Amino acid sequence: MPFRRISVGALLGALVCVCAVFPSEPSRSAPGLTEVELKAVFLLRLPQFVSWPDQRPASTFCITDTSEVSTLLTDMVASAPRGRSVRSISTDDIEGCDVVYGAATAAYQGSAVALWVSDEPGFAESGGMVELKRRGARMGLVVNLRALESAGLKASSKLLQLSEVVGVGAND
Repeated sequence: MPFRRISVGALLGALVCVCAVFPSEPSRSAPGLTEVELKAVFLLRLPQFVSWPDQRPASTFCITDTSEVSTLLTDMVASAPRGRSVRSISTDDIEGCDVVYGAATAAYQGSAVALWVSDEPGFAESGGMVELKRRGARMGLVVNLRALESAGLKASSKLLQLSEVVGVGAND
């Protein structure tokens, strides 16, 4: 059987099927997907489980650093835009961003209603909202509930059940 390149649409379709089959285990790694592909798909799907104060859907994804994740996310949104866009930004230019992804974003939180996401180890523990965390062959989420709520964002109960949650009490 000759090798065939997988399109972004096929990649999204495969991941949706995997997520539908394993809805209670979002950290399970999908067969054949790289870590970069998993991060991009998690970023794209994460806003479905977060509510903004004005109940609008997240449509603008802003990336603070150039990486394989940002390139793949850009390709995924371009293949099925549905009113969404991806832009590359500096951390002081987040006006209009619904989801901000990249390194060193925790220091800039609070200046706009945006969902801040990073794959930097310890991001959520140090005040970030959502951390994409590698656990062996699996990808998981760490959600800082206090950081989300202080920005006026609300995580769905499904997201909280499927994530490691920090920032919920005096002793976290």
